[in-house]
Amino acid sequence: MSRMWRLDQFVFGDDVPGDEVYVDGDGLELVDKSEALAVAAERGATLFAEWPPSGDPEPLACIVGKVSTPLRWEQTPPVAQELDEALWFSGACGERDYLVGNSHTFTGRLSAWCPTTEVSYSVSSSEITEMSLEARYFIKGFLHGAEPDPPMDAEGDTDDDDLEAWRQAVARFRRNGTWYGRWGTCSVCGSVVLPDRGGDRCEVHGHDTGGEQA
Repeated sequence: MSRMWRLDQFVFGDDVPGDEVYVDGDGLELVDKSEALAVAAERGATLFAEWPPSGDPEPLACIVGKVSTPLRWEQTPPVAQELDEALWFSGACGERDYLVGNSHTFTGRLSAWCPTTEVSYSVSSSEITEMSLEARYFIKGFLHGAEPDPPMDAEGDTDDDDLEAWRQAVARFRRNGTWYGRWGTCSVCGSVVLPDRGGDRCEVHGHDTGGEQA
């Protein structure tokens, strides 16, 4: 899954690694980094990398532009969160709560809002029993989009057994919306438990939930 970069990964000026860089003009042009830095200085600008360095020896693609110091993110005006009343489900309090989006805690967990207590919380689809048709399709689409990718080796290939295990884990994930994502084994047969849920029992030997997710 993609992840937003940290601000301290933004590389500019002399900190751009390598002796050569690609600079975007009419097309990408490979130039000496010292030349690119000089051109940037003449324009009252700074040379910065388009992506964080990955350790790859290939020259980085760079841009000549203005960079604030100290470095800072752009600031945007606050936007009020709009509640979609069609995305309701029966909450623990017995009243209607509403799905908001991704909780960004554990894979598959959704953010919800309880207007009765005025509290936001995280919930999995397996914890929801009664819901609107719109909420049902929202969850279905959300879980399909949140599916973890299959395991791959350094060459980008997937072992047949790994692929089949991933398919089984993803199929359950679509139903219950949980993805524990840690290694575990069955205390009865010793098999490695699929990563979509925790506990120390496989499905054959009586799965144990093994804790809650936040």
